[in-house]
Amino acid sequence: MPTGASDGIATAYAEAWSIYGGERMSTGTVGQIVEYKNGSTDGTYILEDDRSCKAAQLTAIRIERLVEEYISDYQHIAVYETAYHGKMLVLDGIVQMTTNDEFCYHEMIVHVPATVIGPEPKTALVVGGGDGGVVNQMCKIASLEKIVWIDIDSDVVRICRQHLPELHEHHDQRVEFIAMDGADIEFDREFDLIVVDGTDPLEDKASLWSQRFYSRLARAVKHEGVVTALAGWAWPEPDMYLAIRDLSHAFFDHSRYYWFLDPSMRYGYTGVFLMTNSKVDPTVPAHLDRVPQDSMRYYNPGIHSAAFVQPTCFTSGTPFAPGSME
Repeated sequence: MPTGASDGIATAYAEAWSIYGGERMSTGTVGQIVEYKNGSTDGTYILEDDRSCKAAQLTAIRIERLVEEYISDYQHIAVYETAYHGKMLVLDGIVQMTTNDEFCYHEMIVHVPATVIGPEPKTALVVGGGDGGVVNQMCKIASLEKIVWIDIDSDVVRICRQHLPELHEHHDQRVEFIAMDGADIEFDREFDLIVVDGTDPLEDKASLWSQRFYSRLARAVKHEGVVTALAGWAWPEPDMYLAIRDLSHAFFDHSRYYWFLDPSMRYGYTGVFLMTNSKVDPTVPAHLDRVPQDSMRYYNPGIHSAAFVQPTCFTSGTPFAPGSME
């Protein structure tokens, strides 16, 4: 078993430090760095922990070295070189993305809405997404003339530009970056396409998971526009999913959950809510010409439609581990 991990899991707020390869590494306020000894899997791993201490499953990713860490005004930021996942962004000890599989998430949260919206999208808003991956995919949509990118922490953007350049490869002059809390947006029917790529809604990062924000989000999108937002897991840990489902139903006429493989994330998949006030069928990618298929590594029309099909366990209400979750 991972040595030194049990105390850290029981005390999720504690900082975890380790000396490895002559460097002092930390994970910030949560998460643990542990040494694992089991033959071929020997190594140093970051064990993600989301502070709740109720998770049915945690994610551990093998790391080689710390590339950079920085404490901003908002959070602890760390970039690691991993053994198999490429570079990895970790915020307050929680894994955000890895360069070897980021395309799964970023392609699906951007190109699913882009191919179903009726009018050709001209304006887009990205809230969050400090790693730059959502904007990178947005910039592949030729019809977009303006992309407003809002993130509360400009230091995340700065560090990712330096260490994760592949997520900024397609950024261009259409992008306007504004450092501010996305919950404070004040737009009136300005955007055809909006993507909300926020962090997990922990107690100090919950502004993007509030009625206040969703009311402003609903006002910012055009009447025929489409919004997508990170929505967590419908199963087996549905708290985040259920909370966002309720918000989406409260502020949009139509809301649909879709999901897809995301290997570095807990449970191996990620879910997204697609929200709109139009009657468009989100399961049909009616405008595939908007997606440069030769640059897609995950998205295709078949996976688009299949993503809206939910396994029975997602909607059955049967818990993954009876009695383990409140």
